[in-house]
Amino acid sequence: MKVGMNLLLWTDQPDPSKHLNLLSSIKNWGFDGVELAVDNMDAEDASAFGKILKELGLGSTGIAALDAASADPASSDARLRQNALDVLKRAIINTQLIGAEVLCGPLFQGLGRFSGQGPQPEEWGYAVETLRAAGEFAAKLGIKLALEPINRFEMYLVNTLEDGVRFVEEIGLPNVGLLADTHHGNIEELNVPEAWRRAAKHIVHVHISENNRGVPGSGHAVPKEIFDVLKEVDYEGWLTIEAFGQQVPGLISRLHLWRDYSEHPDDAARLGVQYIRSCLV
Repeated sequence: MKVGMNLLLWTDQPDPSKHLNLLSSIKNWGFDGVELAVDNMDAEDASAFGKILKELGLGSTGIAALDAASADPASSDARLRQNALDVLKRAIINTQLIGAEVLCGPLFQGLGRFSGQGPQPEEWGYAVETLRAAGEFAAKLGIKLALEPINRFEMYLVNTLEDGVRFVEEIGLPNVGLLADTHHGNIEELNVPEAWRRAAKHIVHVHISENNRGVPGSGHAVPKEIFDVLKEVDYEGWLTIEAFGQQVPGLISRLHLWRDYSEHPDDAARLGVQYIRSCLV
């Protein structure tokens, strides 16, 4: 298993001209790679990141999210569905350009839209159709999609891994699987390890994220048992830390980050990778 670090702890606008020192620090802290937000990245920057990461000896994964106001795979509005597919295609291309093989995120639905009821068959069908088209496009570029069930306070279409399994099986493409996230599982799953066991054959990416979004291992969402399950099912993909703080203004309201979750912004990375490595022994 490889250990990665999501740059959203520091920035939601990764820039190859500004973040070389950060990438070097991440390498020195003991990470195997990084996760970059690629949905709004231009191709030139993506290519530059690809070259920098190769020179540093860092691997990578891409991450994307959709704003429901402009792009939503589950919308009844065909224009919003097409916009979503366009965003996903750009993110898939950028994922390839940064040298990655996995694009992850809550790609089923646009964030920020709630209907006042649970998922409807029509919405589900639209989302399956849109993500199948994205998956077919990704396959041509050798990219896997790792779809992330997230908690009911952020999305309502797909909240649990069981929901996710049903979704990806309906898509029916070998390069479309699931992202298992400890933070969201801590909220939605009755038994996280068992949920991961049941979904194991579909899990192609993992986010290590504490219950308060802070330092992995400092709370109760990332117990050693999680890593034992991954070893048990012969998982060989990325374990990517997804942590947040108040360093990124654009995420504070979106993720309700009203306080800092560590003494220093870098602690989630520095201490987190040490904790993960200790659990893998």
